[in-house]
Parts: sequence; structure tokens; C-alpha cells
Amino acid sequence: MPDHRVTSRPLRGLCPSIARPASVMLGLSAVAAVLLPIGAAIAAPPIPASSATPAVPAAPEGRMVSYEAHDEKVDAYLVRPAAPGFHAGVVVIHEWWGLNGQIKGVADRLARIGYIAIVPDLYRGKVASEPDLAHELMRGLNEDRAVALVKGAADYLRRLDHAPNRPVGTIGFCMGGRLSLAAALKGGDLQAAAMFYGSVETTKEAVAPLVCPLLGLFGRDDRGISEDDVKKFESALKEAGKSARIVVYPGAGHAFFNETRPSYDKEAAQDAWANLQDFLAENLRTGLKPGASKPSVPVPPVR
Repeated sequence: MPDHRVTSRPLRGLCPSIARPASVMLGLSAVAAVLLPIGAAIAAPPIPASSATPAVPAAPEGRMVSYEAHDEKVDAYLVRPAAPGFHAGVVVIHEWWGLNGQIKGVADRLARIGYIAIVPDLYRGKVASEPDLAHELMRGLNEDRAVALVKGAADYLRRLDHAPNRPVGTIGFCMGGRLSLAAALKGGDLQAAAMFYGSVETTKEAVAPLVCPLLGLFGRDDRGISEDDVKKFESALKEAGKSARIVVYPGAGHAFFNETRPSYDKEAAQDAWANLQDFLAENLRTGLKPGASKPSVPVPPVR
């Protein structure tokens, strides 16, 4: 039987250019239904400005920072909420493309809804725009080093404002989705971990070290991460008694959340964003200081 334990191996995350053929799809119990608004196709009169939905607050401009982790200096993108007060933190883990504008935009969206977000640069300044280079950069990234950098980013968020008790979660996409899971499996001080279409574990023993609640968001048509493997992942988590929710979107493929890619699926992305907000609020807001307010803003538009 293969050994499914997390080791110091190169990353296993698959992306579209190296995805294997689609496996036979099996049904999952946890499949999200994305509903269109009633009457969406019917033209409606303009809404008076006084009664219109309030505009989404703009996130403050982010900035580059650095911290020490794994015996190296790590650059990262940091963005804070505009509102003052004590805020939970989120480490955003980039896809195989690197620290580009799209992933910074995800951090900005999190800041708009009240989280301090940081995106560590795992590639030491390199950014890919073509799959061949992205694949090369991902293959050169050691998982143990990457997890150490993610843990270092969480520590950095707790050093900000002298907030050692700040609740911190992780969110990762593709390669970063795998690393979000790996950080939670390898003892990261995390209160929540969310993974978008990252490589999974399929045995009870492999997920036993999970230290926090987990949200997994996948596309049924992902050619790199089969629905069968996701089903095994879900079963392993249940068997191990872990707090986890797995959602699979019918008709969505790999990278369905990335609005800059042809694989982008608007309906799946919007529902996943809503699920993510609920998950973070449930698991990170509870750690806020008494009296800290939860911002009430509509779901931000896709950048």
C-alpha cells in the first residue's frame, strides 16, 4: 500500500497543463447547488440611490513586507482592513503562478471584509505567466520549506500590533491549496484552513494530524484531482473525526476561482466565496477580543 504521509517531497499539486485524463466521476454527498436569483432575466427599473445596496468598501492599498523564516528573508504582500480594531488574520497561499496581481486581489478582498491578509512569496520574486515556467517553479519548491514559510507568515501576523492571540487561518489555491492542507497537517498554529482544488490525502492515518477545521472546495470536472480522490478524502476526514466540509461544484474544473483564467466559473466562484466567508467567520471571528465588531458588507465583485 502506498505511503500517504506528508513528507519532504516536491509538491504534488496538479495544474491544467499537467493534469491527467478525467477519471470516472462518482457522486458526492456534499455538492453545492448554485441558484440563480429569482427573476434575474427580467428587466427591473433602476433602484433609487437612497435604497441601493451599499458599495463595497475599498481595501486600503497593500504593501510589501518581509519576515524571517526557515533561515531566510521572505517577502510578502500585506493588506489591512480600513476599519480600526482587532482583526483576525489570513495567510493566502498562491497558485503555481507565483505572487502575482490576481492573488494580491484575493488578499484585498479579504481585507475588505475585515481580515488582515498576507501572501508570502514562495518563489523568491519569480512570477510565471506561462504553464511551462509555472510547472518548473512548482517542481522546484520543497514542501517542508514552503510550509515553514506559511507558518512564518502566521507568526508575522501575530507579531503585528503585539497580538499573540490573533486567530489565523490559511487559504490556498491549486499548489497553495495543497500547502494550506499541509500546514494544518504539519503542526501549524492555525484556527482554520481552506483549500481550493489542492491535492488531497486519502487515508485516515494521513489526515490524523489535522489541527483545525477544514474547508475543501473542488470542481467535479478537475482533470488533476478526481472526484473519486476527493470522495476518499472526505471519507478519511470523517473516519478520523475531523471537523471538515467538502464541497464539489458540478461543471467546474480546475482553477474555477481564478477570474483571469479560461477555467473561471463565475457561479461556482461566487458560491465558493460565500462558503469561504461563512467558514472564516465561524472559525476565526470567535477568537476576536470582546466587543470587536464583525463588518457587514456585501460580497465584493470579482476583480
